[in-house]
Amino acid sequence: MRFLSTGALWWLALSGIIIFFYLLKLRRKRRTVPSVLLWQRALEELEANAPFRKLRRSLLLLLQLLALAAMVLALARPLIATRALAAGSAVIIIDSTASMSARDEDSRTRLERAKELAREMIEGLSDDDRAAVIESSSRVTVRSPLTTDSSALRSSINDIIETDAAGNLTDALQLAEQIAKTERDAAIVIISDGGGTLAEAESQAQQKSAGVAVRFVRVGQRSENIGIVAMNSRTTQSLARRELFASIANFSDRDQITGVELRIDGNLIDARTVSVGKNDRASLIFDALPQKGGLAELRLATDDDLASDNIAFAYLPDARRLRVGLASENPFLIRALAVNTEIDARRLDSNSDVNDLDCIVSEGSLRQDAIDSRKPLLAINPQDTALWQIASTREQPQITSFDRSHPVNAYLSYADLHIESISVRTTATWLKPIANIGNDALLSAGEDAGRRIVMISIDPAKSDLPLKVEFPILIANAINWLAGREHSTDDRAIRAGQSVTLRAPAPTVITLPDGDAREASSHDGETVFADTLRVGLYQVKDSQPFAASLLSESESDTAPRDSVRTRAGEVSGEAQTFHSEREAWRWVAIVALALLAFEWWVYHRRIAS
Repeated sequence: MRFLSTGALWWLALSGIIIFFYLLKLRRKRRTVPSVLLWQRALEELEANAPFRKLRRSLLLLLQLLALAAMVLALARPLIATRALAAGSAVIIIDSTASMSARDEDSRTRLERAKELAREMIEGLSDDDRAAVIESSSRVTVRSPLTTDSSALRSSINDIIETDAAGNLTDALQLAEQIAKTERDAAIVIISDGGGTLAEAESQAQQKSAGVAVRFVRVGQRSENIGIVAMNSRTTQSLARRELFASIANFSDRDQITGVELRIDGNLIDARTVSVGKNDRASLIFDALPQKGGLAELRLATDDDLASDNIAFAYLPDARRLRVGLASENPFLIRALAVNTEIDARRLDSNSDVNDLDCIVSEGSLRQDAIDSRKPLLAINPQDTALWQIASTREQPQITSFDRSHPVNAYLSYADLHIESISVRTTATWLKPIANIGNDALLSAGEDAGRRIVMISIDPAKSDLPLKVEFPILIANAINWLAGREHSTDDRAIRAGQSVTLRAPAPTVITLPDGDAREASSHDGETVFADTLRVGLYQVKDSQPFAASLLSESESDTAPRDSVRTRAGEVSGEAQTFHSEREAWRWVAIVALALLAFEWWVYHRRIAS
């Protein structure tokens, strides 16, 4: 126990004055009586009040001294140690980043232990204490505002779940400080393994004290982990293949041997055994990869404390240049294909073999073998076939709407497009309009039995579309979609916790790695999906899947930190314990008042008797 106002202890000197008055002789009037047999009590009081005689036992004196001592202790504001929250308001920050999923707390995760500690702290709340709960992961979530409702606080703690995302405590601490500043004598409690400390750039710029007490409760016991901390790919100099690079780090104090498997779109490509020294890392290079590319999955066959860094994903685009056959003399179309380095455009003649092509671009009449080959087809103002027939003609049409979610329309607006005339066509039912002029289709796209077709209904010579900057983009988008290359690398392989933008019709159903399904809404043809907090494969209805990886050295290094850096400086951690001090002057004051009341009762009882 310690005291906030130790100077108040000098008031104990008043006990000497109380004792002094007990030692003083009382002045009494002399009276002559025939006998003192009836005055024995008066004689006892006379002897007791003789000056500077030895004090006799007195219950009143004892009660007065105890009451004085209690009042002085109350003025000194004693502090007692407790596992409860600090007196007043407190903001609890619970770290739920990937490293908190490590299982080194007696087979429990660190997050489970952190939630248990937070619940123990909530149990120590007094009626006047308020607390708030903040979850810190790749983004910050206020699970509960300041409240005295312990059941609501416990429920908010239970709502915190494990994530596989990296993060730091910067934003969580800033938010906690803003909440704490609204309260008097507030404190911030961080429950973490220290892996989510302030970012280095932030910590160097935030050395001034924020004026709020910060306490760090450390969880975690060891670092027995090996994980994938980096993974990327590049195109070889020949531009015919891609290479995949990966870095594996061992954060334990012993050498590790682990099996490694590489799969692309579920097919096993490579398997090997890797040895990594203690506190060291190993680099892997995979160069015998299929040209077609796909979604690469690298997996470690190891059983360690953290599972989320034993798998990582990278998207490998098709390394080949698309072989596009062109049946047109339009110079604008030829130029749009020539400027695209990913396209190997070839003129189609009577001797050309369409079966050797990835895609066909045709303007006007269509060769029968181009239709029979079932190759992906971009048809511009085509003549009648079994797939479409001209129904009517419209003069000076205006585009009224277009499907922003379709990859062919990516980065396009069709603003100020002038069209002289358009041939309105009836099409096969699987060809859907993606740009409309009223109820008629300007652009149609669809897929039938694995074959994709895009049809542009206007004659380029009767519009200013070839003169627009959008024209090469439109041609590139159409060819990429026809060849199945509409997805960018960033869309297919992301970091856990990172939002992904999908071009898909709304609403879109996305299946998470754990099997749960989420319905994502769309705005202007784009779906922004942010529920990517788990590592694994995300299946998208009617579209290509994408995957999330951890790839964070700071999270894979699961060694518990001894301190965290805050605005107020370094804060040392307490190993899974938390002791705070609470003022107890109210209880001491109540004891003093009780003693005074009892002394008053004893005194008046003696007078009455």
